[in-house]
Amino acid sequence: MASDNRSGQHRVRAKVRCLNGHQHDLCILVRREVHPDLRCQPDQGLGYAIGGGGCTLPRDLDELAERELRDNYQESRRRGWIEITAA
Repeated sequence: MASDNRSGQHRVRAKVRCLNGHQHDLCILVRREVHPDLRCQPDQGLGYAIGGGGCTLPRDLDELAERELRDNYQESRRRGWIEITAA
């Protein structure tokens, strides 16, 4: 798979599901290249903030994204995003 990113970071589409029912669509930087089905839209900015909206996002969000890609790549690819649960 040819890389479209020379900096060693790649943008992956994520849905963070909060325990209180909120869901946040985010674009997270990861070290590994991801299939085009999992990439953020080109015009989607990177974005997430710790806290806000009644949901506390994990401080290790990037590491959780890496783990989700490693452990559930095929299911994530089928969905079109990685899924992370937050408090």
